[in-house]
Amino acid sequence: MTAATPLRPTRLRTLNAMLASLAGSGPQLRRDVDAVVRMFEADEQSASGLDAHGLAQAATQMLRLLATEHSLPTITVLDYRTDPFDPLWAADRMQSALATVADASDVLLWVVGLQDQFLHGQRSRSLKSRTAYDEAVEAINALAAKLTNHQRVTVVVL
Repeated sequence: MTAATPLRPTRLRTLNAMLASLAGSGPQLRRDVDAVVRMFEADEQSASGLDAHGLAQAATQMLRLLATEHSLPTITVLDYRTDPFDPLWAADRMQSALATVADASDVLLWVVGLQDQFLHGQRSRSLKSRTAYDEAVEAINALAAKLTNHQRVTVVVL
């Protein structure tokens, strides 16, 4: 568990560099994006971390900074950081996540913690773990398609 700790700030710095290049040359925009990424970094190192609602708010803020002239999807988070993915309860958890954005026509469903659950450390080399991860992603995509009526739902798995 302690080996994963140094990787998170590195990933966040890489994300910051990528977002800065996407944001262009505007120094104010780069500072704003950097401030949001630093909030993520500080929270990752805190004891409790952001909950699903906090992650959705932070992601919304980042999208607002980067795409000021575009209409933005409504973001909801399906959080598997502490509770493992279980196909038996996946539909209930998906319904709970989508219930927070029930009236939105364009939804970004951000699934967090799934890669850490299946592909962390030595498990990333295991064919069994990779297959289980792929099956979990397929199940989430199928559930998202099944549980949404007229909404456009984009699933992003991290």
